[in-house]
Amino acid sequence: MAEILGVGITHYPPMLGYPKTYANLIRGIMHSKLVPEDMKQPANWPKGMQEEYDDEAAQAIIHQQRHKEALSTVRQAIDDFAPDAIIIFGDDQYENFKEDVIPPFNMYCMDSFPAQPFTFVNTKENIWGVDPEHKFSVPGAGKLAQQLADGVISKHFPIAYSYKYSNYPNLTHAFSNAMVFLDWEQKGWSYPIIPISVNCYGKSVISSRGGASHLFDQRPASEKDAYLDQPGPAGPTPQTCFNMGATLRQVLEERPERFVVMASSGWSHAFLTEKNHWLYPDRDFDRARFKELESGNHRAWVDLENDAVDDAGCQEFKNWICLSGVLPDYKPEIVDYLETWIFNSQKCFAIFRP
Repeated sequence: MAEILGVGITHYPPMLGYPKTYANLIRGIMHSKLVPEDMKQPANWPKGMQEEYDDEAAQAIIHQQRHKEALSTVRQAIDDFAPDAIIIFGDDQYENFKEDVIPPFNMYCMDSFPAQPFTFVNTKENIWGVDPEHKFSVPGAGKLAQQLADGVISKHFPIAYSYKYSNYPNLTHAFSNAMVFLDWEQKGWSYPIIPISVNCYGKSVISSRGGASHLFDQRPASEKDAYLDQPGPAGPTPQTCFNMGATLRQVLEERPERFVVMASSGWSHAFLTEKNHWLYPDRDFDRARFKELESGNHRAWVDLENDAVDDAGCQEFKNWICLSGVLPDYKPEIVDYLETWIFNSQKCFAIFRP
């Protein structure tokens, strides 16, 4: 029977760069015509948001330091566990999967993953101090992934699989950013990974191009495509995500290896939270989920609905629901939980020890 260690981290793209860039997204969003004019004035923001924005430089440095410390703790737990492979749930944001196919889940069966993460945010100053075009390779466990995909399918849960990329030449950002963050000090990385992409963005993955393009599309309705520029079918429900994890757990229990299973994502995102004018995340929704996690009641996430997740701008949280399905009875060790108004998303770091 496999031994399993669970971990949850963020892949927050601005963290690749320097703290002075962390709030650039909110400054960009304030140029959107969808943001009410009065909400473009910080004086009309919630008081806590005003205070954080007024103290942006100092808060960004604290944000970075807490990330770095939490990631160091998670990396140490991985090193101590010495896994044979790391299975990572991460969202594909209109990167490898586009109009040709949007699978609910896809397992990559590859022996090596080229990565070029710093071009994703086009930052010339980054935490590794390398050229923005810097490339590196992450080891994969292709044959093992193939066996796991076969096992999941054989247990009546359909999952797509890939032997190569379709539309994106490198390891997509949910996975490559995690590799950078967990090797912040560039000590090296030898654990083979098995990425599982999750269609977290669902209805908006194509229409928003997997990001915030919906906020800046100024075309009249007559110029918009009836399919590509309109909401599409839903992504997998929280129950489906939980069942994905539960099925994977059944497969892992039949194997002898040591696995780390990881969720790589932030929680509620400002640019997805319409009710907050796309300016700040749904702190109340995230806080409720955090309390469930902290108490070991993360199994309750199976009862969430897609509409509630979308309303909270918390689509990427589905990666954590997949992780919960793998380890429903593990009470996690909370490494850190970062709430924010201006740095786009809440971030949680946790370790689920066997």
